[in-house]
Amino acid sequence: MENQNNNIERTYIKRINKSTLADINRGIRNYIFVGKRYRNPYYTAQRLADDIHTNSRYVSAAVRQYYNCTYNALINRLRVDDAKEMLSNIECSMTIEDISFSSGFANRQSFYTAFYKFTGKTPKEYRAYILKNLENSPVEILDV
Repeated sequence: MENQNNNIERTYIKRINKSTLADINRGIRNYIFVGKRYRNPYYTAQRLADDIHTNSRYVSAAVRQYYNCTYNALINRLRVDDAKEMLSNIECSMTIEDISFSSGFANRQSFYTAFYKFTGKTPKEYRAYILKNLENSPVEILDV
């Protein structure tokens, strides 16, 4: 199925002129990166396509062209990056489950699966790793 989707996306990339692809990428950047719509677990490629007045095949083709992955992989990467930032913040008192929902995952299992795929660690292992490294890092004392 993945190969078939890749071939379809490549076909669409050839059909779309470079200017249109660039416009779609601007829409992706505005809605997904800047607007952080990836935090909405129900924000689909179709919904993005509707927002930027194109179709979901063109969105998928643009994501493949500019980010070399599928729409879902891009969204999950951004969600995991968001979660990593929250897990790394020692002042963050959110539970791992709260972090998963805040970063846009619809359920705990999809969060753990994506997180492990991108980091090689579970969220709990990642948080422990970060905290351990913070404890072992030298503290710089400023001469005031």
